[in-house]
Amino acid sequence: MLDPSLLQAYHQTNYHFGDTLLNIGKPSPKAAALLQEFDPAGGLFITAWNPLGKELTLEDNQKASQNLKAELLIRGLNVIDGYGVSKDGKWREDSFFTYPIDEETSLKLCCDFSQNAVVYVSSDGLPELLINPNFYLNK
Repeated sequence: MLDPSLLQAYHQTNYHFGDTLLNIGKPSPKAAALLQEFDPAGGLFITAWNPLGKELTLEDNQKASQNLKAELLIRGLNVIDGYGVSKDGKWREDSFFTYPIDEETSLKLCCDFSQNAVVYVSSDGLPELLINPNFYLNK
């Protein structure tokens, strides 16, 4: 299970891509407009930085990011560069918004790239935090 303070941090993070800002649980009209034609598929906001919370060097994080972007493009997904930034601005990770994608594939990518969580955005523009399912299996 993830630490409650980490979960709170994820919920308070600002997720940016293009001119769009996502916040967990707050509908995004811009994301909805982008995703509407792909209903029922949605979009995924994902990073490859700091797998499972282990801080890597900038170089290693950038390599992981390149690998993630390559995987998303191989899958034929649209990919927009983005970043997640903490409420206080002290933490930032390069990320991607990719679409169209379903929730199941989003969770698989979360696991494949060893992330604690990812942000899935439904076609109506509502971002939700998806926790790596392996945390529930290891209770």
